[in-house]
Parts: sequence; structure tokens; C-alpha cells
Amino acid sequence: MSHNLVQSEITVPLVRDSRSELVERIVASPSFVKSPRLCGLLTYICTLSLEGRADEISEINIGVAVFARSPGYDPSVDGIVRSHASRLRQRLEQYFSEEGCEEPIRLSIPKGAYLPVFEPCISTVEPPVDTSDQVSAEEDDIAITAKDVTPRTTPPHLPLTIWILSLALVVACGMIAFLLVHGRNAAVHSAPIASHPLWGRFFGADQSAMVVCSDAGLTVLQVLSGHSLKLEDYLDTDYRASFRASAGVTAQALRSMVAGRYTSIVNLQIASRLSRLQGIYPAQIQMRYARDLRANDFKDSSVILLGSHQTDPWVELFEAGMNFTMQIDSNREMASVLNRSPLGDELSHYDSKGADPKQTVYAVVALRHSLGGTRPVLILEGTSMAGTEAAADFVLEDMRLLPFLNKIRRPDGSIPYFEVLLQSNSLDGNASQSKIVAYRTSQE
Repeated sequence: MSHNLVQSEITVPLVRDSRSELVERIVASPSFVKSPRLCGLLTYICTLSLEGRADEISEINIGVAVFARSPGYDPSVDGIVRSHASRLRQRLEQYFSEEGCEEPIRLSIPKGAYLPVFEPCISTVEPPVDTSDQVSAEEDDIAITAKDVTPRTTPPHLPLTIWILSLALVVACGMIAFLLVHGRNAAVHSAPIASHPLWGRFFGADQSAMVVCSDAGLTVLQVLSGHSLKLEDYLDTDYRASFRASAGVTAQALRSMVAGRYTSIVNLQIASRLSRLQGIYPAQIQMRYARDLRANDFKDSSVILLGSHQTDPWVELFEAGMNFTMQIDSNREMASVLNRSPLGDELSHYDSKGADPKQTVYAVVALRHSLGGTRPVLILEGTSMAGTEAAADFVLEDMRLLPFLNKIRRPDGSIPYFEVLLQSNSLDGNASQSKIVAYRTSQE
């Protein structure tokens, strides 16, 4: 099982010009902000290039500086720099085709080397304007004015006036600073989340929600054993003893999967992003592991489920009333979203295949009611981890979520329960910008 280790950021300052400002915008963009290693790699090579030290850019130097490899490591055996450079090229293409499509400068890293290339997308250089005549005319005007205008006598009390105005300016600046700080603190502590059309239902005043991280080991267990697991089996802890290893899998490996508690880095990133929503206090988020839940936990609690029913069988509790449901076939390396009632040009199923060169993934965002009917349940699931990430991106980015909520809003202003089917692409396990394929609303 691979480990998602994150190297500390490269803090070498960039040379300040339009190219360095472009690099700063890139690493702060949604395409990069969740990939610290790619940000570190891009910042490192651009810093050296802009400082005139391009001769220091090499695979070994990058491995040592960015990926903490020892100075004597063998890049022919350890290809971490090459693999991340390939991902970086893909991510740059994504940036300049999406949020950076209007950038005046384009940054690329041609294959075969690690040297950044900055190229203007459009010509922004204007021909110089001859201002000699204008300057001469202005000088003549100044000379005439100086000669013809009688100098004014300085008011006798001007120093006192300046002192009073300066004091007033200092007081005004102090008041502005106080209002800014007070306003910012009030914004942080006044819980604006309560007025959010979605998150206000989970984290309003005196409300908390359970964020349920998926049981990633459960997926591995089902793949190793060749058997699928239903919620009723998951509730019976005897399932851990009933699984038998398939050919080529040792019983010890299977026992290790059963005993361990694993979840994905995507789940942790989603939980972290939820905790940073403006107005949320740490106590309002209760982190739970799927294996530790019981059915009663869903009766009177707001719940956010992360992952499909293969990694979180609790999703099955709500699938009976959903139009878009997941079906995962590990043997065929294919995951699908089933559309129970297609409308118009919609398909009956949307498939995400492991052999797909475009790495198309799908996600479902579903707002349902709890088993008790009084609190909401939010399901964020995908045909892969990248799909689950796409689902989270949709609900955590108001620029995308709020227009959709306004579209489905009832005449009285309330938001109905809904399901959204999203399509995205996986770039080395990370989701690109998604699009809405279909959606449903419910009056339940």
C-alpha cells in the first residue's frame, strides 16, 4: 500500500517580476493548492531559472532539494522526479485550459529537461511614445506660470492647521484599523455558516455533524478475497473471520487488512476543508470511522458520508430512495453510476473504466434526510478517490454550489433534497474540474 507523504514547501523566494507572479498564482490555484509536492517542484525550478541559476536544475538536485533524497541516490532506480515532472506538465496544461486561460504569460516545461519556459500568450508590449514635445510644452507652461502668478503668503497659523489635520488622520486610521480587526474577528466568531443554504443545515447555531471517513481497508479486503460485502454483513463483526483469501493471497495479509484501520488521504483532506469553513468551530465536527458507527447514530444526527458503499456500507441505508447509485466491479476494474430513471438524453449507466486513457470518473452528491427524518445526511461518493474529491470540490466551492442551489430553490426560498451526478477526470489520482451530467430533486 502506497503512502501519501508530503514534503515541506520550498521557501526560496522568487525574483519579483511578472513571471514570478504567474508562478505564485499557479501554486495558489485550485489545480495546484492540494498538491504541495507539485507546488514545491514548480517553485524550485522557477526560482533557479529566474535567478539565473538554470545550470543547477538537474534531476539529482531536484530529488535532493524537493523530495528529500540523499545526495548520492540513483535516479535511474528512483524515478520520483520524472514521475512528478510528468504530473506537473499535465497539471500546467489543466491550469492554462481552465482558471489560467486568460493569463498573458504561459509557463511550460518541455519534455526531456526540467527547465521552465515562459512565453507570452499575447503581445502586451506597446511602442514607446515620443513625449519630448509634450515635455517641452509642459516646461514652457510651468515657466509662464512661475513668472506670471504672484506667490501666496503662507497663512500665519498653517503649522497648527497641519498638526490638527495630522491628528485627525491618525485617529481616523486608528478607527479604520479597529473596525477592520473587529469586523474580521466578528466574521470568524459570528457563525455566518448559519445562513448558508447547505452548510447552515449541518453547522448552524449549537449544531454539529458527524463526518464519517470510509473504511479503505474494506475495499482491499473485498479485492483480496474476491467477495463483496453488504451492510448487514458489515454490522456483524463475524465477517472478519468468514472471509477467505483468494489464490495468491496469504491468510496473514488478509488478517492484516481485517485488523487495521485505514482511510484515504482524500477523506482527511475533505475533513480538513470542512473544518476551515468560515464560522465553524472544531467542536462542531465529530470525526467517526465507518466501522465504529451504529444505525442509531443516523436517527438524530447530521451526517456526512465520504466514499461509496464499497468503502462505506452505510451508504446502502439511503440508496433505496436515490436515483443515482454506485456499482463497483473490482474484477473488471470498472465502476459505474446507475441511473434508475433516465430523462431525455441521459444514459442508464455511466462507466468509469481502469483502461480509459481519459481517466473519466464520476461522482454523486446526495442530500438526504436522516433515518429519523429530522436531520440532513450528505453523501459524497465517487467511482474512485478522485471522484469523491470531485464531489467534495463541488459542495465546498460556493462559486459552483450556490448557482446550482439557486436553480433548484423552491418558491418559498428553501432548498429541497437533491442528487447531482458529476463527471470529472483523474490526473494522477486528483480530480480536475467537474461538470454536472444530471440532477434530481426530491420533495420528501
